[in-house]
Amino acid sequence: MKQEKLNYIIDVARNMFARYGLRKTNIDELAHMARVAKATIYNYFGSKDSVYLAVLKKEADEIIGAILDSIDKEALPPEKLIALVKTKFNQMPKALNLLNLEIDGAENRYPDSIAIRNDLFWKEVEIIQDILEEGLAKGFFYIKNIMLASKSIGYAIRGFERDWLLFDSRDRIDHYLDYFLNIIIKGLMSANSNKTDRFVID
Repeated sequence: MKQEKLNYIIDVARNMFARYGLRKTNIDELAHMARVAKATIYNYFGSKDSVYLAVLKKEADEIIGAILDSIDKEALPPEKLIALVKTKFNQMPKALNLLNLEIDGAENRYPDSIAIRNDLFWKEVEIIQDILEEGLAKGFFYIKNIMLASKSIGYAIRGFERDWLLFDSRDRIDHYLDYFLNIIIKGLMSANSNKTDRFVID
């Protein structure tokens, strides 16, 4: 029951933080909406900031879980990379609190929230690196510096999140993603590979 109650409080807080932000979310209103005593929230979390961090961590965990599930369904490294990028862009609109970190000014950010956002980024880079290493080993990719390539792809994805997800339509985002993936896949493909055309996205 304790875990169920914790999860419920986090889910309610997730909606409230996404709507009002950290500073405007009131702990009394959160307790009311979650149908618990304010003391219960403090007993479980210690502070409103800790509730906020729990929300961010849940959103980050959901993104990584969805990415891992999507790439597990693919057999070949280029397909895995395509699945990773598309899954990330499908998941981010559901992670509104993480997405809001991209538009909040530095003065409005809770410092520990940036650590969660950065941890998500490095987990994504690790997954990208695993895919690139597999692709190199199987002769799909030609990469001189896998870590640099992994970080470059990760930073590109992160940079596009803010501009595309916040300011563009879904159709335009899908169009941009396809073009971006074409560039990435063709750029990574080994010059000796005859498999490139298979992974060109229309």
